[in-house]
Amino acid sequence: LGLSLALAAIASGPAMVSKPRLLCLHGKGSTGADFRDRIAALEARADIVCVDAPHELGNGFAWWHLPPGERSFTTPTFLGWEKTKDYIHSVWSQQGPFDGLLGFSQGAILLASLAALGELKGSFQPKMLLLFGSAVPGPFRKELAALAGTQSYRALHVVGSKDDINPPDGGKEVAAALGGDLYEHDGDHTVPLDEKSLDVYSSFFEMVAKA
Repeated sequence: LGLSLALAAIASGPAMVSKPRLLCLHGKGSTGADFRDRIAALEARADIVCVDAPHELGNGFAWWHLPPGERSFTTPTFLGWEKTKDYIHSVWSQQGPFDGLLGFSQGAILLASLAALGELKGSFQPKMLLLFGSAVPGPFRKELAALAGTQSYRALHVVGSKDDINPPDGGKEVAAALGGDLYEHDGDHTVPLDEKSLDVYSSFFEMVAKA
């Protein structure tokens, strides 16, 4: 899955298409500004808008809080979910238009959750999704599984073979449910920004633009 996309990127180099505008969602405990700095290398290939999540967490923000001892892929509930859902709809409409959504870690799990619940439609229907270091959302595991084979998002799922935060099997399960392309790199829990990876993203943008 996604091998042809990766090989095309390696062979052709950066794609010559207009830059997509992406709403970018950071990981747990980070901020929009920090995430923008982290993925700055993408700016040559996409217009990125990075926002803070709606729930404070330490010196940063989170897309939801978790019960003690739980992870996003084990918990039966996301505390503050309704606020998050309303917030992301509001950002999409007020700061748009956007071509797509990019999420890392908890931000990627948010994208999987929105897809699982059928939220990505109508006025909130991105042309593309990019999920980095994702995992199956615990509260919506059944809804996500029910998507398999019913539709295919224009999605790029990026997983690290050495990811010990959100193990790659979870990201692959999300990819199987949502459809799209899978790009597995040999790193850990990160957004890879080496030239090979950047070319894969450009090829994905070109593929969506031509669809």
